[in-house]
Amino acid sequence: MQLTSKTIRLTFFGGAFGTLLRFALFVTLGDLISVLIVNLIGSALLGWFNGQKKLDTDEFNALWKTGFAGGFTTMSGFAALVVLYGENLGALAIVSAILITGVSLAAYWLAFKISRAR
Repeated sequence: MQLTSKTIRLTFFGGAFGTLLRFALFVTLGDLISVLIVNLIGSALLGWFNGQKKLDTDEFNALWKTGFAGGFTTMSGFAALVVLYGENLGALAIVSAILITGVSLAAYWLAFKISRAR
């Protein structure tokens, strides 16, 4: 992706929209379920977008992949919750983290395959 004033603006606006949507889910659903939902949806969206070759433009990538998906998903929030719940749940928190990561990877892969098949 070329770094231009247009792609910078698109990344900013996409990121702001994704972050606001994530915040709305957090306020509505709480921290644990919202982090799970945003990372699953974000993984599936990235898989879908990456499977669509016709969408592979600098502008689309800046707005939707880097911007929206980057602002919508939260690796740091996920890591913080694993550590926070890990203090009380111990190994169960680690097992949950591995399962959530696996499900997110599966969501990406499935969306990518479906997108490519179209």
